[in-house]
Amino acid sequence: MPPERARTPDWRDAEAYAPLLDVDRSGFAWEWLRRDRDYRAEAKDGDAARWGLHAFEAPDRDAIAARPVWRRELFPFVLEAAAADEGAAKDRFDLERVARFATLVTGPTGAEHWLLSNGRRSIRIDIAEGTLSTGPVLLHYRLAGIENVEAPLLTLRRLLALWRAGDFSRALHPRERRAARWILLLRSGDALAAGASQREIAECLLGGEAAQRRWRVEASSLRSRVQRLAREARRMAAGGYRELLAGG
Repeated sequence: MPPERARTPDWRDAEAYAPLLDVDRSGFAWEWLRRDRDYRAEAKDGDAARWGLHAFEAPDRDAIAARPVWRRELFPFVLEAAAADEGAAKDRFDLERVARFATLVTGPTGAEHWLLSNGRRSIRIDIAEGTLSTGPVLLHYRLAGIENVEAPLLTLRRLLALWRAGDFSRALHPRERRAARWILLLRSGDALAAGASQREIAECLLGGEAAQRRWRVEASSLRSRVQRLAREARRMAAGGYRELLAGG
């Protein structure tokens, strides 16, 4: 039996998508992935790695409820560290302090893949040696290179801010500047999946001019915009969302 379509909001209802304005780019990538029919078909017994995840996440969970643990190959904002039972108490990291945000996936070799998330903002940490689960530890961060160090370095700054304040820093996790555009693309993709015509999409998402009888002629600029939206939505659904994870 083919998988059902993802449970998504009514694409005509702008308010239903409004919570996504505060979601980070990994959340938007998840929104596209959970709509993928092949992912939904494999979400229990397939290979999560081929989807860029360390473990499958239930596709009916939206970005705020879901906790997808993205792999570093796809998502460069992952901080790698080793955990050691050493160091002064003031320098040790205690998972209990941020436990309410924590999700763990353990790899086949025992490596720990952690996600700290409140559903809107997130921090990804890989513990290649040792564990965070047995008490306070000293973290030895693994940072290397020049250009590729920027993403994990930002993650480290975010982790330190979370540790000190007990919550995610709005300054270091600003609202995604393209969030409104990404929501528009999601709504367009959902509309296409629901069988809406380009005219219906234009009328609902871009303005009432599309209601004109001869909209292809009298609202040609609107027609061009909705065609671009449809093309981009299809590209995102076909894997283009991975650019969001890469920082694109």
